[in-house]
Amino acid sequence: MDLNAMEKTMDRTAVNAIAVPSGVSTPRSTSPPNPQPQPQSPPNEHEPTLNLVTWDGPNDPENPQNWPRRDKLLRSSAPLAVIFSIAFASSIFGSAAEVTAREYGVSQEVMSLGVALFVAGFATGPVVFAPMAELVGSAPVLAVALAGCAIFQIPLGLAQSVTTILVCRFLAGLLGSGGLAVGSGILADVFVGPTRGVAVGMSASCMNLASTIAPIVGAFIVDNCSWRWTAWVTLILCAVVGFMCIFLLRETSHNRILMKRAARLRRETGNQNWRSRNEIVSTDMKVLLRKYCTKPVRMLVREPILIVMTVYLTLVYGSLYLSYQLFPKAFENRGWSTPIASLPFIAVSLGIVAAVGLFSLFTMTWYKKRWDASQTEKVDESPRPPRITPEHRLPPMIFGAVLLPPAFLWFGWSGNAHWSCQVISCFVIGLALQLIFISGIVFIVDVYLLNTVSAISIHVMVRSMASATFPLFERPMYNSLGINWSATLLAGLSAVIMVSPILFMIYGARIRSWSRFSVGSI
Repeated sequence: MDLNAMEKTMDRTAVNAIAVPSGVSTPRSTSPPNPQPQPQSPPNEHEPTLNLVTWDGPNDPENPQNWPRRDKLLRSSAPLAVIFSIAFASSIFGSAAEVTAREYGVSQEVMSLGVALFVAGFATGPVVFAPMAELVGSAPVLAVALAGCAIFQIPLGLAQSVTTILVCRFLAGLLGSGGLAVGSGILADVFVGPTRGVAVGMSASCMNLASTIAPIVGAFIVDNCSWRWTAWVTLILCAVVGFMCIFLLRETSHNRILMKRAARLRRETGNQNWRSRNEIVSTDMKVLLRKYCTKPVRMLVREPILIVMTVYLTLVYGSLYLSYQLFPKAFENRGWSTPIASLPFIAVSLGIVAAVGLFSLFTMTWYKKRWDASQTEKVDESPRPPRITPEHRLPPMIFGAVLLPPAFLWFGWSGNAHWSCQVISCFVIGLALQLIFISGIVFIVDVYLLNTVSAISIHVMVRSMASATFPLFERPMYNSLGINWSATLLAGLSAVIMVSPILFMIYGARIRSWSRFSVGSI
C-alpha cells in the first residue's frame, strides 16, 4: 500500500474518538475485519506495505458498542460521576461570595468572580483537552480533569487572600473542563441508536443537576460551618469519584483501542507494518496542529448549525447560572433565611429529573419506533428506506423552548402569590431548560457524529466563555430591574431565539447538506 496514497485517503477521512453506529457507511465500517497486505502497483521498494488494523467484524468484543449491557452501564457511571463532581465544584462557591466579601473587605461583585473564573476555565480547557483526547484517548483526559479539579480545592480551602481564591477557582475550572469536553464523547463511543440519546442526555443532566444541588449544599455549609468547607466537601466528592473511577473507568475511544491492538500485533508478530488508521497520518507538526488543534475552531466558523445551537444553549446555560442569584433573592424577599431560600433549587432539580424522564420516554417510544423501522428497511434493502435524521431528536427541544418564556414570566410576577406558586414555576423552568439542553447536546452529537469531541469541545468553550460573564452583571441587573423585570428580560430573550429549533426541524437537512463535518442521517 502506497503510504502517500494512504495519507491522502486519511486526509479525506474524519478522524475522531467517536463510535460509528450501525447504518453509517464510513471507511472504518467498510474495511475488512482482518485486512491483509494490499497489492501495490507498481511496487516501490522504498515504501513499506502497511497492514490496516480494524475491528474483527461487527461483533468484535473489544468494540465498546459490543460490551455486555451490565458493563456498559457500569463503565458509563464513571464519566457521569466525573461530570457531576466538576459541575458541583463550579457552582458551590456562589453561596460563599457574600461571606468571603465581608471577610476580605471587597465587594460582592469581586467575589462573584469565583464562579465566573471557574466557568471561564471551562472555556479555556477544551482547546487543549479536545486535541489531547483525539491523540491519547478519552480516559486519560477524564482522569486529569478530575485530579486537577480536586487538587486545587486544597489551596482554595487554605487560601488567605482573594487572589489565591480566584486563581485556584480558575485553575480548577481549567483542568476540570476536560471532563465536560470528553464526557459526552465517551458515552457516544459506547451506545448506539436510541440508547445513545438517553446516555448523552444523562451526561447533560448530571451537569445541570449538580449545578443546582451545589447552591443548596453550599448555603447550608456557609450557614453552619466555614465557607472553606465548600472546598473540602468538593475535595471529598472528587476523591470518592476518583476511587470509583479506578475500578470502572476504561478507554472507549475506538481510535485508541485500535492503536493499542496494532501495537500488540507489532509486538507479537515482529511485523512493524501493522497500523491503525489513526497512525497512518503525517507526523508533521503543521499537519497535526491543523488536524487536531484548529478543527474545533474551523467547525465553529463554518458550521451554521453549530453556531446557532451554541448561541441558543449558551442562553439556556447562562439562564441557569443567573437563576443561582435570582431564585434565592426572590425568596429572601419573602423573609426567608439564606439557607431556606436556596431550597427552591430542589424544585429546579426535580424539573431536571423530570426532563430526563420525558426525554428518555420520547426516545424509547416515538424515536425508537422510527429508528427500528429505519434499521428494518435497511436490512430488507427496501428501495425507499425511511431515514432517521438528527432532526428527529428535536420535538422535546421545541416543547421546552415554547414552555420556557411563560415559565420565566410566571416566576417573575408571582412574588406576591403563595410561595408554592413560585416554587412550582421553578420546577417548570428546570423542566424547560433541561429539555432544551438535553435535546441540543444530543442533536449536536448526532449531527457531528464522526467529529463529536471537536464539536462538543468548541461548544463548551464558547458557551462557558459567554456564561462566565453572567455572574458579573446579575446583581446590578437585579438591583436595577428587580426580580419581576429581570425574569421578564430572560423570558423575552428566550422567546426571540425560540424559533431556532423549529427552523432546524424544518430546514435542518438542507443546512446539514452545506456541512463538511456532518454525517447526515444516522
